[in-house]
Amino acid sequence: MASSRKSKPNSAAGLEAAVGAALGPVLFPGARLALGLSGGLDSVALLEALRRLSGPLGFRLACVHVNHQISPNAQRWASFCARLCKRRGIALTLHQVDPAPHLAEGLEAAARRVRYQVYARQRDADFVVLAQHQDDQAETLLLQLLRGAGVKGGAAMPLLRAQRARGQGAVALTPAILRPMLALTRAQIEAYARARRLSWVEDESNADTRRDRNFLRHRVLPVIERAFPAYRVTLARAAGHLGEAAQLLDQLAAADAKRVVKQNTLALAALRRLGDARAKNLLRWLLSQHGATAPETDRLQEGLRQLFEARDDAAVRVALGTRELRRYAGRAYLLPALPQPPAELNLTWDGRRIWPVPELGGILLFARRRGAGIACARVQEPGLSLRLRQGGEKLRLRAKGATRSLKNLLQEARLPPWERERLPLLYCADTLVALPGLGVASGWEAGSGEFGWVLSWRAQA
Repeated sequence: MASSRKSKPNSAAGLEAAVGAALGPVLFPGARLALGLSGGLDSVALLEALRRLSGPLGFRLACVHVNHQISPNAQRWASFCARLCKRRGIALTLHQVDPAPHLAEGLEAAARRVRYQVYARQRDADFVVLAQHQDDQAETLLLQLLRGAGVKGGAAMPLLRAQRARGQGAVALTPAILRPMLALTRAQIEAYARARRLSWVEDESNADTRRDRNFLRHRVLPVIERAFPAYRVTLARAAGHLGEAAQLLDQLAAADAKRVVKQNTLALAALRRLGDARAKNLLRWLLSQHGATAPETDRLQEGLRQLFEARDDAAVRVALGTRELRRYAGRAYLLPALPQPPAELNLTWDGRRIWPVPELGGILLFARRRGAGIACARVQEPGLSLRLRQGGEKLRLRAKGATRSLKNLLQEARLPPWERERLPLLYCADTLVALPGLGVASGWEAGSGEFGWVLSWRAQA
């Protein structure tokens, strides 16, 4: 393997040796690989190389095909992949996806998002293997720079990258992304495919120079190559340098987060002391930790300006893509972008212990306990209903306590305004009987020998 690194892998055996050299230090015995197979030149060539290497390197190989439903030929490509894998005795899973909900990001970005969502769900694989190569690396760097990307946007695609999937507040590791052809050019891959007499499909959109990547590939890079024949190698090296810088910025953000972030909120005084550059770096890092894309620099700068300069009683709300920045009591909150709560809401509880309330962006949980919560016996006949604040509500939480306005109770509980807007109020008939997390109305509590419903409200994470 070592000798293959010194010579260009222009032969079939040379390309396989180069792929094997990339895989060798990463894989472990019995590793399960799922190749992202599109049916195009690159992924078909990688399939053939992996098939030949699976025995010597001791890994198991399967394929996954994602049908984006964009091209009129998409179903034909899926059928081609199915026949290809069947002839080679390799398992294939087919996934049909819909990029439409993400088209605001652009067609290519939307397709990439849903494709990687499929890859993250390949729980029977240790690695998802992709056929990206040196030309892809160069094109991606130029595209990112032309779009004004920062250090992280210009960073190289790494050989190995861990994925994280989020759900129900948890973070789960998913198959790592593995790219063993990053040192190979498109020309070398095509030469290999022809030497092995492989067949593949052609995506007609690859010739459409109205798309940015295709314009670079067909119109710009051939001109650059005439003056800079080694541009692929040098741009890949530059992307690698940016990748190292991005790692350092992430390490700095993680260190800053230990001083600034507490329970998913940021102390504004500590954030201000970081200065604008480090504060923006920290916000970008936090967004990435939640799987959100960082907004443009101007938008991030505007968010900081409002956090630091708005009046204390101002309702600061800055949209940052799928997240938003809010401010309350000297702290900044980075939250999911929540819809405006409905003007009126009246829902009847159907007895579920876990009650999703998408209108309010959360889940109401019921736990049955002795001597705590709303007395079960009292709510059996009229049942419970969920409503929102309309103004003027009052509640007495203790038998000998005063009846208080709900507005004052929520202020004393230090609930941020946006949580007050979405806090579900539990009624029995027309009587307000409980506020999740705050208490049960006097006279409705379960006695020491009674069972009661203890309520908790979990907002969207």
